[in-house]
Amino acid sequence: MAIPVDIQDYVEKHIKLMISQTETYLPFIKVAFPYSKNLADGVYNLIVGNAISVFLNQYAMRMKFPTADDFSEFGKIVLKYRDQVEQFFT
Repeated sequence: MAIPVDIQDYVEKHIKLMISQTETYLPFIKVAFPYSKNLADGVYNLIVGNAISVFLNQYAMRMKFPTADDFSEFGKIVLKYRDQVEQFFT
């Protein structure tokens, strides 16, 4: 079973918003965390953690549960934004 299109759209819009916010706060992030080894990983993990919450809430509002395949699809959705976050820190 594929993720319903409206849930996928909602999650992707949320990820894009968070990436946009990351770009806005990038100067602060780099100054506030000068000793962090890999800020890209940290930021990406924060975005994914937030996106999984949105993903689960969208299912909960429909009184449904995501399947293992849905979680696999979620992983594919967020992975395509990994390089975009990485580019902020190169």
